Amino acid sequence: MCMALLVGLALLTGCGGPGQAQPTGGIHAKLAYSEGGGLRVVDVPAGGAADLAGLRVNDVIIAIDGASVRELEYPAIVERLRGPVGSSVSLDVFRSGEVATVVVMRQAYAR
Repeated sequence: MCMALLVGLALLTGCGGPGQAQPTGGIHAKLAYSEGGGLRVVDVPAGGAADLAGLRVNDVIIAIDGASVRELEYPAIVERLRGPVGSSVSLDVFRSGEVATVVVMRQAYAR
């Protein structure tokens, strides 16, 4: 069973301007909870942050900045994937029977 997790494309918000906080960005990927734990990548828009970092459809994110996804609640997952535009987030990804680390530089969301 795969439940939708509205992270990735939906989590990207913008704010900022003179005297305000730096704009918030995200990884530009659509994710869903994986049956075995973790977050399955279900869509990687071309040219987005996840695509540029090498994240692929069917990768399973098992940790975000060293924190196991199994131990994180939804708000903590969103908080860890969001961050200032241009900052990076480290994802431990299970792919083809191996774990790899993918570093994604967050991008602003363009509507």
